[in-house]
Amino acid sequence: MFLDISSPLVSAIIAVILGIYYWYWHRDIPDGPRGLPLLGYAPFFGPNPQHKFLKFKEKYGKIFSMYMGTQLTIVLNDYSAVKEAFITQGEIFSGRAAGFVFEYISRGKDGKIHGFFLDSGEKVKKARRFILQTFRDLGMGKDRMQNCILEEAETLIEIFRANAGKPFDPLPTFNASVANVICGMSWGRRYSHDDKRFQKVLSGFKVIPDLLSQASPLLGFPFLRFIPGTMKNKWDTALRAVRFNQNFTREVVLEHIQEKHEGEPRDFVDTFVNQQRAEEAVKIKTKEDKVYEMEELQQDLGTFFGAGVETTSTSLYWAILYMAHFPEIQKRVQREITENTPAGFPVKVEDRSKLPYVEAVIREIQRCANVTPFGILRCNLEETTLFGYRIPKKSTIMVNYLALNQDPTLWDEPEKFKPERFLNKEGKIHEPPYFMPFSVGKRACIGESLARMEIFLFSANILKNFDILPCPSSPLPSLDEYTTGISCRPTYYKIQLSARN
Repeated sequence: MFLDISSPLVSAIIAVILGIYYWYWHRDIPDGPRGLPLLGYAPFFGPNPQHKFLKFKEKYGKIFSMYMGTQLTIVLNDYSAVKEAFITQGEIFSGRAAGFVFEYISRGKDGKIHGFFLDSGEKVKKARRFILQTFRDLGMGKDRMQNCILEEAETLIEIFRANAGKPFDPLPTFNASVANVICGMSWGRRYSHDDKRFQKVLSGFKVIPDLLSQASPLLGFPFLRFIPGTMKNKWDTALRAVRFNQNFTREVVLEHIQEKHEGEPRDFVDTFVNQQRAEEAVKIKTKEDKVYEMEELQQDLGTFFGAGVETTSTSLYWAILYMAHFPEIQKRVQREITENTPAGFPVKVEDRSKLPYVEAVIREIQRCANVTPFGILRCNLEETTLFGYRIPKKSTIMVNYLALNQDPTLWDEPEKFKPERFLNKEGKIHEPPYFMPFSVGKRACIGESLARMEIFLFSANILKNFDILPCPSSPLPSLDEYTTGISCRPTYYKIQLSARN
């Protein structure tokens, strides 16, 4: 005899069982906002969820939980929580919780996920060691890398000079310049800013960041890409751009390999190919242990290109906007550059120690603009506890960096733009540990050194050569007007450049 599931008794029993299961699974987990069944809290994110998360700090404290779709997500809303998770328990929290979109675009023709970005464990450690060592060998932080950036800065300044005195949006030039630095580092080539293929690659940066946003509905609801409407259109457009960029990378890698260069490696691809040959020479058969396969190389280059261009060019875009909004600070920056660098020569890395105010302004822009609002999502590789709360294995871990950058217990008047906060009593640069624009721990940004050098050299040389002025025919957007994707990008704007003597 079958039970009548419509009877009140059976309904009550089912409700009790579900309640016990829910209580058991959620025991000791941080409290947080309630969402909808199957959908979680994602429908309530809004365009800039970091502000909503900041308000939750008052209600739930330094850690709270929510569901993104059916995935449990732990949000770290405080410096001490980030320090405990990413530094004290760094090994446990060294996993990558990329979600559906990153996994989809990282799958090779063999159906497997490739690239160091999504790996964890020994394989990612090996890959990161190789990448960092290669960067060092190629001159990361040395003359070779600086010369690559300064060559591109010279082209950028020529383009700026050609557009002086008229409305000008610098973002396309920033995208091309930063991308060229990465191309030079990766496969030893730079492209004309007018190159049609190169321009098509760069055009992807207008649509791909929305697809990869940590706040994208696709993160929790992949099925939305099949439903006609805005989300499907965004998915189709962005995916076409991703595939074009992947094919572009694959072609330049194959062209580079076919050159069969002998001797010292010229770039990352040369070094990778040499390492691949060495791996094959010792007959490593275990495919899972291999770091040096072509699929891995193509995905790694895609990561350099995607993450490096978006965040660095956005940082530069913010820098120009802030200088237009704060002309007195701009004048002080220019005065320091003029007094401490020789006329007629570019600002170089070795000038950094003489330009502490320039460095302080760059850091304050990164803090106020909150360029990477959530960083890249991580996961804990095993169950653990944070401040007495249970964190189930493979929970998604998200950091709300706005909570750190606007914390009044860490910063004096955090809502104000005050570059002096990064200078000590002797006037030298001081960077507190709770300032982390490139994240911290075992999954911190692998390109931090390159990004810092690019932002400094491009910014300083622009301000050495130009005054940044508001455009009379195109009012500047407020500093509070931006969209949240991989990065917080300001509303598109135009400025007017005036060449300095």
